Amino acid sequence: MPHEGILFVLVGPSGAGKNTLMQRVKGHFDNLTQLATMTTRSMREGEAQGREHWFVSPDEFTSMIERNQLVEWQRVHLDDLYGTPRKTVDEALIASHDLIADIECLGAEQIQKAYPHNAVLIFITPSSLDILAQRILKRTPDIEPKELAHRLERAKFEMTFAPQCTYLVLNDDVEQATVQLRHIIASERLRRRGEDASDGPIIPRHVFHIRTVGLIRAGEHLLTLDGELPDFGVRDYDELPHVALQRAIEQALGQPPLLEEVADSRFDFTAPSHVSIIARPPDIHLTFYYRGSLPTPDAVSQPDWTWRSPATLDLAPAVTELLVTP
Repeated sequence: MPHEGILFVLVGPSGAGKNTLMQRVKGHFDNLTQLATMTTRSMREGEAQGREHWFVSPDEFTSMIERNQLVEWQRVHLDDLYGTPRKTVDEALIASHDLIADIECLGAEQIQKAYPHNAVLIFITPSSLDILAQRILKRTPDIEPKELAHRLERAKFEMTFAPQCTYLVLNDDVEQATVQLRHIIASERLRRRGEDASDGPIIPRHVFHIRTVGLIRAGEHLLTLDGELPDFGVRDYDELPHVALQRAIEQALGQPPLLEEVADSRFDFTAPSHVSIIARPPDIHLTFYYRGSLPTPDAVSQPDWTWRSPATLDLAPAVTELLVTP
């Protein structure tokens, strides 16, 4: 229905700056309100009940799950529960009121399924995990090293959700990211309701490109294709990057690579070892790197597929570091 409300969902890893951007853009538009989500965590300084979140007890949260009052719910940091109140969303969308929310990727996936014609998923990320680490430390200076490492590892899982979003905003510079997010909101309102978008240029959908690269090892050597690391473009963004990589190598060699897995009970797929993000306006290029091996490396006999020493390859420093990391 063209005149229903729009639910703008900001998705991305912890430290990406989703909440900062949300606060900066929501006051710029009429008829755009932050969706207060349910949580069992404690209220932080500067927060208010019913504005950023509804703060409830674990028992109250469990009761809402049992009564089907949440569109989705997830267990996030330190076993805190977060969920999206169904009644709030339904009433706003029916009343043609727009909402904006910061929801983690597993929850955003459920939101997309529940409101396929209303939800607009916008992935927010800086250009590297190093920037994420700096922001997390600045926001939580007393965070335990183990928890910081866990969040950065989980960010690799969350990055694989970017291709499923309609837009991607690089948030290295908050001013530029704010402007881009404003243009996205205005563009969607124009497309869906014909509202004036004089605030800026119309932002095209899906202006990022996905590739996967295999760091497939056998002893001290890497598998190469025509002297380079196996590098494949991904066209079906509903397919996880590691699945696309395994399929491509299996089609070429008759055996799928065995990829190294990072443990996280909330995700049932393999995380990339590294994610490279390069912006070439207006496009953004994401490359997912996966470490692994072949079940029978000696069986590789195609002339264009060979094993080579990393020293003979022109590798980025981040990739070289991956090869020496246990």
